[in-house]
Amino acid sequence: MVIGARKTARSGHPRWLLPSVALVGVLVAASLAALLVGAGLDGADRISSVIAMLMAVVGGAVSLVLWLGRGRQPDADVRWGDADLVARSGPDRPDWPSTWPGYRFDRSGDGIIRVFGGPDSALIDGFPATMNGCAHQRFFIRWRALGGHQVTAMLVSMPDLIPMADPVSGTSGWFASHGCAQPSWSWPDSEILVDVQVSWQVWVPVA
Repeated sequence: MVIGARKTARSGHPRWLLPSVALVGVLVAASLAALLVGAGLDGADRISSVIAMLMAVVGGAVSLVLWLGRGRQPDADVRWGDADLVARSGPDRPDWPSTWPGYRFDRSGDGIIRVFGGPDSALIDGFPATMNGCAHQRFFIRWRALGGHQVTAMLVSMPDLIPMADPVSGTSGWFASHGCAQPSWSWPDSEILVDVQVSWQVWVPVA
C-alpha cells in the first residue's frame, strides 16, 4: 500500500545571481571610469590598452573553459552502479543523481509501503515498471524501514515478479534499475507489520 505521492520541483538559478552580477559589473565600470578620468589623456591611453589586453586574455580563457566543458556532465555517485539492477543496503544512502548519461529526470514519488510478515513480498502500488521497453526508463529508489526493522529488499520483474537480482537485507538501502524491474520488500515475522518509507525517481531517454 502506498500512502501519498508527490512530484518534486526542478531547481533553477538563485534569484539573486543576476542582480549581483549586474551590480559587480556596474561597480567595476565606475571604478575604471574614475581611474581613466584621473590619469589624464596619455595615462588613460596606456591604461585603456592594458585593460583591453587583459579583457582579451580573460575572454579567451573563459571561452576555452566553456568549450572544453561543453559536453561534460557531473559524475553520478558510483554507488548507483550503471542503473541496471543494482540493489544495496546500508544507512549511508547516495544522493539523487544530478545527471545520467542518455537520460533526463522526468518525475518522482514517495510513499509508505506496508510489509506483512510471511512469504509474500510487498510492492509499490502503481509503480511505473513495464514488461516491455526496459531501456525506455530508469529508476532510482531510496528506502528505509521504520522502527529499525531489518527487511529483505529485492528487484523483481513486471508483472510475473521473478527475482532479477540478489536480495539484500537491512534497515535501509537503495535500488537502481531499468524500466522492467520494480522493488519489493518482505519480512519473515508474521506477527509484526513493518512500514517502509520509500522515495523514487523516474528518468527517461533524451531525444
